[in-house]
Amino acid sequence: MIKASMLRHIDELNKISSKPGYYKWWVSKAELDIILKVLEISFSEVEKALETKSGLFCVYIGIAARESVRARLNWHINDSHTVSRVKNGTLSTLRQSISSIVSHNQYDKISTDLFIDKMFVEYFYVDSPIKSDITKTALHEIETKLMAEYLRILNIQNNHYPFCDSIKSKLKQLRKESKSKTEKVTIF
Repeated sequence: MIKASMLRHIDELNKISSKPGYYKWWVSKAELDIILKVLEISFSEVEKALETKSGLFCVYIGIAARESVRARLNWHINDSHTVSRVKNGTLSTLRQSISSIVSHNQYDKISTDLFIDKMFVEYFYVDSPIKSDITKTALHEIETKLMAEYLRILNIQNNHYPFCDSIKSKLKQLRKESKSKTEKVTIF
């Protein structure tokens, strides 16, 4: 597990293999409380459904079948987060959700980056070629299993965990509202 802010440094990012795989995003209780408050969920409602490790809570999982884990994490962490990427829907789904939660404005790169920098990421590889049918099948099976085991609060797609429908609905609503914001923030 590594602090996401470390992967802003190219040397650290390049330590990640160019293999396909999957990854988990973790937050401390303080960041989890921010997410839960905005999603209008109490900690007691979800505490037993969350995966925990070293005092952290897993809030999102993803797979990298068509590209390397390194490329996928780079997209989530170091995305240029421009107005056109928000408007065209090419901003990562994780960034869309985080910006919608922390500032209620998907155009807010600064707040999104600050929150991401407090997160931790854990990644795993599969030993098969990128874009291969074997890789896609294996990672789909892993994703399905991980989604069934625990509640992944920030995952929308393929999230069928019991009682997550209201969470997904609220997150979708927040994302829709925050994408249509007319107020702009400084974007670098």
